[in-house]
Amino acid sequence: MMSESNADRMMNPEPEHDIDNERRTKMEKQLEELYSSIQELKKESEMRKAPDKLGWDDIAQEIVGAVTFALPFLFTGELWEIAKDISMERSVMILLMTLGVAYLFIAKSRIGNLKREEVFHIPKRLLTVTGIAYLISAGLIYLYGINGLADFTAGQYLNATILISTFAVIGAITVDMVK
Repeated sequence: MMSESNADRMMNPEPEHDIDNERRTKMEKQLEELYSSIQELKKESEMRKAPDKLGWDDIAQEIVGAVTFALPFLFTGELWEIAKDISMERSVMILLMTLGVAYLFIAKSRIGNLKREEVFHIPKRLLTVTGIAYLISAGLIYLYGINGLADFTAGQYLNATILISTFAVIGAITVDMVK
């Protein structure tokens, strides 16, 4: 006949078996937590690698860059004199050169991780950068009263806007691309 302690052992599951099950369930929970953490890290990594789509944050950066780079040139008397003396043809050539350099920077360089977004085959960032730069430059000339100080005609005001915008465009692109 078996003793009571042996009979109890046979009827009740062994404590070692319970401990193994507890360890296994703990390990499974930890593995699930690790798996979910790895999945979150993968998602974050993919989001960082994803090209930057043009958004309001980019526009704000372009404004900051345009203002930052335009202000130092706004207050130089030499630039005012150039704006008075330069012909409209040269001013248009400077405008086209600025747009060309901006296009190369935005569309062809590999500096920033930018998503290719176009409107009528023109990069959206080129449109926003140039629009912001030229509006900022014209606005700053008006805001600081440079037009009155330099006694610009309408053509000279446009020349000054184009000259200052050359630097504003560079600043807007630079600040937008460097993140």
